Amino acid sequence: MSPGNRQPQAATAEKVMRIVSFERVRRDAESAPRASALGAGGRILEEPLGRGGHRLGALLGEDVVDLNLALALRLALDDAPAPEAEADSRIPADPIAFLAHGERALDAAHQALDFARGALDRYDAPDLRSASAVLSRRDVRLHAPVPRPGKVIGVARNYPAHARERGDAAPPVEPVLFVKASSAVIGPEDEIVVPAAVSEPDYEGELAVVIGRPAREVSADDALACVAGYTVANDVTARDFQNARGQRFLGKSCDTFAPLGPALVTADEVPDPQDLSLVTRVSGELVQSARTKEMHFPVAEIIAFASRLMRLVPGDVILTGTPAGVGAAREPARWLRDGDVVEVEIERVGRLSNYVRRAP
Repeated sequence: MSPGNRQPQAATAEKVMRIVSFERVRRDAESAPRASALGAGGRILEEPLGRGGHRLGALLGEDVVDLNLALALRLALDDAPAPEAEADSRIPADPIAFLAHGERALDAAHQALDFARGALDRYDAPDLRSASAVLSRRDVRLHAPVPRPGKVIGVARNYPAHARERGDAAPPVEPVLFVKASSAVIGPEDEIVVPAAVSEPDYEGELAVVIGRPAREVSADDALACVAGYTVANDVTARDFQNARGQRFLGKSCDTFAPLGPALVTADEVPDPQDLSLVTRVSGELVQSARTKEMHFPVAEIIAFASRLMRLVPGDVILTGTPAGVGAAREPARWLRDGDVVEVEIERVGRLSNYVRRAP
C-alpha cells in the first residue's frame, strides 16, 4: 500500500520511556492456557527471525519500537551519512553498553521513539512496520531489561513487616546486603524452573534499581543521580537451602530464580521511588501488598551504603527488599507449585509475570 493510501495507525497516549531487550520470534498457539496466563499470546519457538540477536527497543502501546532501526530511518530521512553506523554508535543493542553511554544514548532513544510515535500518527510517514522498526508485541520475545548484570545485590528484610514475619523484632542499623548470581536472571516470558532438589521455593516481589553511571562513595543526596531506571523483580528463593542449610547464596542463585522485567522505566519517569505500590499475586491470589515508603532503608541510602565498599557500574541491579506476605510466613506455608503464575506489579514501573515449572 502506498503511503498516500495508508490509513493512520492507532495512536497511543503512552509517553513513558520503557526500554526492553527483545528478539523477533515466530509463535504458535499450542500452549494457549499458559500463554493466556502470561499474556504472551502463544508458545514461542526458539529460532529468532530477521535481524538476529537481542535488540534494544521501547514499548509503545501494543507494539515494540526497534530503537536502533527507528533512529537509522530517521537519520536516513535527514540525509545523514551512514545512518545505520551512526545509529549503532548512538544506540548500542547491548543494554549495558547502552547504559554506559549515558545521557547521549537516552536522548537518542527518545528521538527514535518520538519519530516512531509521530510516524504512526501520519498518513504520509514511512511504513515503519514493513521496515520492522515497529513490531507487534506478538512478534517479539522480551528478555530481561539487563539480561546479564555485572552484579545483582539484594537487601535482606528491608520492610519491617517482612522482618517481623521472619522473626526479626529490631530493625538493622545498616542495610544487610547479599549477592545473587547474575546467571539466575531471566526475562518476563521465561519460566521459573524449580530444581528437583528444592522443596521450598518461595516468591519475593521487589522493586529493582538499575545503575546507570559509576558510583563509588556517593552520598545519599547524590545516589539517585546514578540510577538509570527501575524494573520489577521476583527474588525467588529456595528456603530449604537458605534456612536449614544456611546456603543463602545458593538458595538465592538457582538458575531462573531472578526474573526481571518487563521493561526498564527510566529514572525521570519515576520522580519518587519511595512512593510506589507493590503487589504480588500467585495464581490470582493476592499475597503481598505494600508501598515502597515502608522500606526501612530507602533506595538512596542503599546505593550510598553499597558504594562505600564497592564500585557500582552501569547495568548493576539492586533488589531493594520484599514486603510481608512471603510463602514461608503463611499458615500453612505457601510454596510455589508446578503450574503457578507469579505476577509482581509495581505502580509506574510495570507488571512481571512468570510461569512456574518444577523440573522432573
